[in-house]
Amino acid sequence: MRKCFGVALVALLAPVFAHAEESTDVFGFQKFYQTEEGTYSWDSRHWANGNARSLANWASDTQDPTQWTDNRSSDAGGFYVDGQGTMQMLGSGPRFHINGQQDGAPNKQKFKNVEYTGYFKRDALGGQDYGGMVVGVRSGALGHGSSGGNNCDAHTYYARFRNDGKWDFEKEWKHPGSYYRSGSGVGRQDPLWGGNVLPVDKWIGMKYIVYNKDDATVHLEVYIDSTSGATPPGKWELVGSADDSGTDWSGASYGAATIDGCSYTDAKAAILQAGDAIVMRSDNDHPYYKFVTVREINPAAPFGEDVPPGSSGSSVNPGPGSSSGSGGSGESTTAIKRTYRPSLENVPIRHFDLLGRPAEKDVPQRIYRK
Repeated sequence: MRKCFGVALVALLAPVFAHAEESTDVFGFQKFYQTEEGTYSWDSRHWANGNARSLANWASDTQDPTQWTDNRSSDAGGFYVDGQGTMQMLGSGPRFHINGQQDGAPNKQKFKNVEYTGYFKRDALGGQDYGGMVVGVRSGALGHGSSGGNNCDAHTYYARFRNDGKWDFEKEWKHPGSYYRSGSGVGRQDPLWGGNVLPVDKWIGMKYIVYNKDDATVHLEVYIDSTSGATPPGKWELVGSADDSGTDWSGASYGAATIDGCSYTDAKAAILQAGDAIVMRSDNDHPYYKFVTVREINPAAPFGEDVPPGSSGSSVNPGPGSSSGSGGSGESTTAIKRTYRPSLENVPIRHFDLLGRPAEKDVPQRIYRK
């Protein structure tokens, strides 16, 4: 009788285990959150199909099985896919959109609660300071100065590992106005490489997570892997996190409080709605990307030893004289517990005087002009 009961129990549980989601993505890199049921994902495996190709003159990628590749560059340079898994951005203003609402796509997807993972390599010094590894979520497909576009459709949160060696989150409501924040607060950008510029010829991973924490608050987290050499599962360390509840962080130039010419006026409002596209962009440089995945996630379903959303977690311990860069002044950090030992190379450095006050080099900087 006991044997029969055991067999029946195994049979009952077997389908549950058979459908459990893998904790690594299609390239073998660690996932932090489970994929939302019933959604469609995007990844760059078709960059490794053996067919080298140029996506110049605003061409799409016919070899993308999702048909979500949307070339929204500011000139005809576009992108080059080497057929071995790597894409290079070309031209003066490359804009690679993963547009889940692309015309002709067999399946459509909006992006709201997102986990982005990808690796980036800078090919040379130069380019705009605000360029580099720049990834935006919740964007409208027509919101960034594209032909036939709508500047009021921008509504984007960016994470940036900038060419000048700083990192930040950037909030944009109406293109091209925007404003930024980092771990040390609104209007600030923290050093990511100890005062040095973004390295050349080095694969750097970004994991960027954005989700609605509640009906009024958006939570952002960005992680870096600069020590694994783009080797699965990656060695992910928290760079910083922030909550936007629509009170203190503007999405307009110079931190202005209002926006003109759109159906909305409050520049500080949180961007709570889903978007059409994920944006990868740079300016006047030609970086490489590989191992890119984009998934709609369930923020209530973290993998492994992760801290549940809304609870307090600890960031990388950078050692004396430094700050983790997470959350901002007085904020609790909904950080992921990482399996790997922290590396000081990954830690955004802040500088303090003997009284614990931010040093002069951390004063707010002016917003750039796009």
